[in-house]
Amino acid sequence: MENNGGFRPQLIAGVMFALLILLALLAKLFDIPHLLFKMPAGSLSWVEVFIQLVGIGLATIALLFMLNTADSQYRQTIEKMEKMDSSRKLLSAILGDSPAAIFFVKNDKVIWISKAAEDILGWPVERWMSEPSLAFIYPSEEEYRRVNQELIYQNIVRLDRVSYEYDYVHMDGHRVPTLVILRAINKDNLEQGLIFSMIDNTESRRAQDTIRKLNQELEKKVEERTRELKEKLDELERFREATINREFRMKELQDRIAALKSRIELK
Repeated sequence: MENNGGFRPQLIAGVMFALLILLALLAKLFDIPHLLFKMPAGSLSWVEVFIQLVGIGLATIALLFMLNTADSQYRQTIEKMEKMDSSRKLLSAILGDSPAAIFFVKNDKVIWISKAAEDILGWPVERWMSEPSLAFIYPSEEEYRRVNQELIYQNIVRLDRVSYEYDYVHMDGHRVPTLVILRAINKDNLEQGLIFSMIDNTESRRAQDTIRKLNQELEKKVEERTRELKEKLDELERFREATINREFRMKELQDRIAALKSRIELK
């Protein structure tokens, strides 16, 4: 149905083109200029009429073919554009609902960014898109250049995927712990752009801090228990040594008493 609907305007255009040529032929055939405007009469043989009719038919067919080809190409282009637009809308919907901030950077400038970036760092999407670079989310220009050089560009040329943790600057000034995963469109040509995925790592950082504090407290308790146990063991060791020494002294006294009794009995 779509092809018929697309062909109808072409058919109309072709018929109109053929009618115009036919009218011109009829005007010449019946010498209308001579009848209406008293112009000099001309002569036209039936062979010439036949040749011109064949030419009209061929021209009409060629015109219809060209119009149909152009219409098919136009429809294919429209379909491709509609598919691309649909895919773009679907991708935007998926990325827009993602809790991760996803942004496309080309030559250090943000070309596209999801709404989640505003939720994580507070800066509005318009600010991300209008700035010439990402330096505004770093504490300083020097830090921006250092991170780009040490964490990003040195690694991305070697790896397909780079991940790192960094505390970026929120719009209100405080630092936000984030986890960033980075991919290059083409690591052999970074000018084609980089894709960043950023998630808020605050809760994970808090959990890590809590675990670290618990481990520190546990280590401290273990050290205290170990020290207390060592003190108990030392005390028991001293008691054992004192008991053994006392038993040795008692045995020695008993031996001396026995010896004295033997001497007294001999006397």
